[in-house]
Amino acid sequence: MNEIGILGGSFDPFHLGHLSIAEAAIEELNLTKVILIPTKVSPFKLGKKMASEKDRVAMTRLAAQEDEKFEVSTIETDRSSVSYTYKTLELLKKSMEDTKIWFMMGTDSFVSLESWYKGQELLEEYSFAVAARPGFDVSVVEYKAEKYRVKYGAEVRILHNRMLDISSTEIKEAIKEGRSIEGYVPQRIERYIDEHGLYK
Repeated sequence: MNEIGILGGSFDPFHLGHLSIAEAAIEELNLTKVILIPTKVSPFKLGKKMASEKDRVAMTRLAAQEDEKFEVSTIETDRSSVSYTYKTLELLKKSMEDTKIWFMMGTDSFVSLESWYKGQELLEEYSFAVAARPGFDVSVVEYKAEKYRVKYGAEVRILHNRMLDISSTEIKEAIKEGRSIEGYVPQRIERYIDEHGLYK
């Protein structure tokens, strides 16, 4: 059976923190591939600081060049409305028979997963790879993981990814202030941001 990972996010921009999660998942879970999914963002959130959908998808495609096991799906950005994780995974599952799906997420999202749209179904039907985040208490994640296992029979793995203290907000602030973002994003993305004058 093929095992694939799904990593979704606004990827505004995609940075080395995202990359470390995807790479750790490939190695630790022996994944065939990781599908990167730029999420649909509500029109209400589209402020000046946010890159367009087109730019976010383009940057994610550049990120996918970092590893031959990376692939990009526009399943969410192609939709006319904001999509729920459950619906996206359901669509992917239909197109991939005999494939186990690992949904990758950060610790902060994982601990509130039960309250998501169809949270119970997500926990019962999919496997979860949880990425450690700097400053987050791992014991809280372990407690939640055990709770989800007992209550829903959930399969949860905590990844040993490189913990990089990088946020998209920080990157955008650095650009606005004219500081270098080297070491925060892959070089291809750094060039793209510069060439397209993003986040200024």
